[in-house]
Amino acid sequence: METKLSKSIQSFGGFEEGLSIQGASHIKQNKICQDFGGHYRCDDFAVAIVCDGHGGDAYIRSDRGSKFAVQVTIDSIKEFMSNKQEFLENLPASESKDAQNKYSSKATDQLIKSIILRWNNLVYEDLQQNPFAEDELKDLSDKYKEKYSSDDENNKFSAYGTTLMAVVYAPEFWFGIRIGDGKCVAISRDGTICDPIPWDEKCFLNRTTSLCDDKAFENFRKCFYTENFPVAIYVATDGVDDSFGTDERLFDFYKRLTETFAQAGFEEGKQELKEYLPKLTAQGSGDDISISGIVDMEGIKTLFAKEESINDETNKKENE
Repeated sequence: METKLSKSIQSFGGFEEGLSIQGASHIKQNKICQDFGGHYRCDDFAVAIVCDGHGGDAYIRSDRGSKFAVQVTIDSIKEFMSNKQEFLENLPASESKDAQNKYSSKATDQLIKSIILRWNNLVYEDLQQNPFAEDELKDLSDKYKEKYSSDDENNKFSAYGTTLMAVVYAPEFWFGIRIGDGKCVAISRDGTICDPIPWDEKCFLNRTTSLCDDKAFENFRKCFYTENFPVAIYVATDGVDDSFGTDERLFDFYKRLTETFAQAGFEEGKQELKEYLPKLTAQGSGDDISISGIVDMEGIKTLFAKEESINDETNKKENE
């Protein structure tokens, strides 16, 4: 049975909230921010999304590519979730894990295909309306000058290359999709922290899969759950991951961020995060940074109240 999203569930992210920012090194180089993030919340579900436009010299319109990706992903998810009741009626019971996974995988595959198609269409329209200017091409290698000057529009899509990562949280299920790098971090009700979306081993060092790839669909990774709902789930571009170096330090950052939301409240927590991000990129990766997330405000208060109670009990025993 379809139910409404609890008012305790809040989402955040994007330029309008100061949570997609230009990297410290990009500021020094007078290089445009190539990240873009966003979020959406309604009575039925919440969405958080980040996209990281590629930074190589050949990706001369990746800032547009990331913006387009956020736009089409939210639109595609809205359309997907408009059929939530039908999806739930046909979703096998959780006891039939294999059947449930097969059904949900097929459905999310259609969502991914919709995102790719819509992104390609926006890129094509942009190319038609705004052909590459000489100033854009002048610093490119001969290889890319020739590629972007060809009559074949498909040769030009890589100029818009971007990663994409999104999570969707509904009362009945939650899921995530990803192409490229960046980390998704989920904090469960017992305090366990993980990246729930399978990692793509093709993303290594400066190499990443991308929406502009010919095999973009095959390179998407995804997860789907009808249980183990997190109290907080975050998506962020690799400018955040690279600032911490290890998963242990990264997870500790997200735990402290979640505790800030629990103690200071949702709006104050966002403000503290907004003020911290410029320091993070300056002291860390120097890269553009985007963080978006979905937080269960009641759930995180309960989590940290339990942890505080356990710590108090431990201290009491140690002092006896």
